[in-house]
Amino acid sequence: MQPLKTNLEAKKRDERFRARFRLPPTEHLAYSFSNVIHPVSEESTTNPDERFVTEYNGTLSLSEAYLTFEAVDKTRFFEVVIPLYTIRRVEKLLPDRSEPFSIKIVNWHQNESIYYFNINEKDYEDFSIILTTNLKNQIKHMRMMKQFLTTCASEAIIANKTTEEMNSTMPGGLGLHFDFPGDPKKLKEKSKVKLWKKYFNEYGRNLTISKNPRFAKLIRVGLPNRLRGEIWEICSGAIYERFMNQGLYDRILEENKNKNSLSLEEIEKDLNRSLPEYKAYQQPEGIDSLRRVLSAYSWKDPELGYCQAMNIVTSAILIYMSEEQAFFTLGVLCDDLLPGYYSTSMYGALLDQIIFEDLLEKTMPKLHAHFKKADIQLSVACLPWFLSLYINSMPLLFAFRVLDCFFMEGPKILFQIGLAILKINGDDLLEASDDGTFMNILKSYFSCLGDPLYPNSDNPKARNLTKFNELLLVAYREFSNVTDELVRELRQTHQLKVVAGIESFTKRSAVRNLDDTAGLDKAELGIIYDKFYNVLYYKQQPTERNSESSKMDFKSFEAFIGSLAPWAKIDSQDHEPGRERQLKVANNFLHQLFTDAIIGIGSIYIGDLNSQLQLFFDLHDMDKDGYLNKDEIVQFSETLLWIFRNYTQDEDYLNAVSTFLRNAFEYSETRNDEPYLSLASLRMIALANETLEKFFDHEFAYSLQLTEKPTEQQRSFGREIFDNLLATGAKLAKASRPQLKSKSTDISISSELQNSSIEDENTALEEILKEEAAKTKEEKITKEDVKEEAEEEEKKENESVNDKHVIGSDDSDISEDEDISPDVLEEVDRLLKEYDDEDD
Repeated sequence: MQPLKTNLEAKKRDERFRARFRLPPTEHLAYSFSNVIHPVSEESTTNPDERFVTEYNGTLSLSEAYLTFEAVDKTRFFEVVIPLYTIRRVEKLLPDRSEPFSIKIVNWHQNESIYYFNINEKDYEDFSIILTTNLKNQIKHMRMMKQFLTTCASEAIIANKTTEEMNSTMPGGLGLHFDFPGDPKKLKEKSKVKLWKKYFNEYGRNLTISKNPRFAKLIRVGLPNRLRGEIWEICSGAIYERFMNQGLYDRILEENKNKNSLSLEEIEKDLNRSLPEYKAYQQPEGIDSLRRVLSAYSWKDPELGYCQAMNIVTSAILIYMSEEQAFFTLGVLCDDLLPGYYSTSMYGALLDQIIFEDLLEKTMPKLHAHFKKADIQLSVACLPWFLSLYINSMPLLFAFRVLDCFFMEGPKILFQIGLAILKINGDDLLEASDDGTFMNILKSYFSCLGDPLYPNSDNPKARNLTKFNELLLVAYREFSNVTDELVRELRQTHQLKVVAGIESFTKRSAVRNLDDTAGLDKAELGIIYDKFYNVLYYKQQPTERNSESSKMDFKSFEAFIGSLAPWAKIDSQDHEPGRERQLKVANNFLHQLFTDAIIGIGSIYIGDLNSQLQLFFDLHDMDKDGYLNKDEIVQFSETLLWIFRNYTQDEDYLNAVSTFLRNAFEYSETRNDEPYLSLASLRMIALANETLEKFFDHEFAYSLQLTEKPTEQQRSFGREIFDNLLATGAKLAKASRPQLKSKSTDISISSELQNSSIEDENTALEEILKEEAAKTKEEKITKEDVKEEAEEEEKKENESVNDKHVIGSDDSDISEDEDISPDVLEEVDRLLKEYDDEDD
């Protein structure tokens, strides 16, 4: 067991390593060293002309094709992934510090980085040998760098190419031809591009980029249109897959251009329902682009193929990504970031819905209790949020801002944004009494995300703050405890519930779709279903288990019918020498039942004496002429002997078969000098024998065990999820799809990039918000002073509201005096101050 345990631990370690750095599934952790010092020259936050060296203490790890470094101090975030095929040179440095060993790496872009190791000589030598070997193995991929970089917008920006030159020579998204959402001037596109150019010069770009707090800030403030696709694939790790598989997308399309599949038929149904508000998808060019990406992915992963909601996400990323970029990004989404979301069972999305409700109960217990009491199905509204990554719920400009954060932060941002939405609207939601009111509140909120928080403020900075700023702030600040580790832990905790729910729903659907239930009720059919698929699973090869095939061969049917009836179970004794004839009889009888299992089993289980005799007669009337000939009579007798084989100690059964055979020939009719037995004669012979009469009357029916043991009974889970949630959720997603609103959203976005002084932005803005809150409170008090009686009523009303607050405790209520800071990234405005505002 020890090697197995070691292998499992290594597998988990590799999975964590790949997930942390968004690496391809081919990577395995070879070495990992802690206490590695990585000095980085950085610009002063107070004086751009000054530079200083920050020494990051972290963990350096090595796999087959990647070298990674991550600072251990979470307050000093720094992370870098170095593909070995981007390394031009590695030098061993002479010791000039307390650390005994150090190396200098020069990458493709001629940027240098130094790492100091606190390890012993043997570990260092072993690491050097593996690194050298892996570098040699990656030389062949280095030859692909030059061609690949021609597809990266960051290279064109560093080369000072104009927008027109970039758009004419480099691939990009549909926005290049159909315009990107929003007004570039109001979105401060040129200023954002300048900031990213400066970052690329200091910390690398595309395959060689390093990530620090400024990287995160620049993403959260909103990405420039021309760089959005590249930054998305850098953050998601799709850029590594695209590099290693150059040309794959075109090859898949070429190899399958004349083929058809069920997935392609499903894709065609959804093409015209993919972001119809964006003009590219109102024209053949956009529709064709979306079709190619979805079709290529269905051919790349035929087991998954195509599932609904893929079209929504893909149509969104295609606005900013080339078809090839979108193809590999979709693969990372389905396989790594959102496993199980886009499948026939939507396993991953349903699992995350359970986690979302669990988090809601822990963070906002009063709101959760209210939903339960009012029988409000949270998932009815929230499932479309997760499946479409908020694209179908928010105005597109804000949905893309959420996508920016999603690709950087990972799936946890879906939970943080969702919880923030519920908290901000908590007091209104506590008044909701049904699903309709609940959904209307949320729909109304999404439609006004671009509205200012303080439209009547005297301070222009306060007027520029929007509800979307507040949403990001609450998500990051109030729900920062929702981490990747917590989500992973909750997924492991709840995954069995989802499996049970999916199985329950699948069973009910299969039972409901049977053309002929043979008189069996749902519980009995459910037991047959369980035993059928249990046998099917263990008889299938491991590679077949993920397929949707439910066909059973005869060998599997033998095991299936044997699990229902003791007489049908063929064990080792039936294969002993001398029992060949009996085994052949068993196979013949079971083959007849195999033609239609449900009808055959139903006839046995619920049939009366006459119907049982009819069943046996039909199963042995091989030529279907309405009579049993000599051979068929003998086979009928042998079948009875085989069924009675476990009752050999009871001579009554053996005598009954012997008597039956004798009487069958005695009372048979003669046709062409051959004995024939009709159904009427068979019935007369059986009724004349007490043992056979009991057998056909009830014993044979009772031999089928269609009852469930208490330990096997499972509570049906997920009824409300599957029967009500998916249908209603789909309607909600369709009903709440907002139209693209340029003006209001443009204004709200641009407000985040208003130039400000170099002083501390957060402090200044928080003061503004305090002042606005105080003004609001003063106005309220003035109105309350008009009448004492009204004041008293107002106090009582306020107390009532406080008691009902979403969080459930006084100290956590959002009062008017509480600081509601602006977007956590307003400080990026200070960076914009460094440049002349060319957009104006």
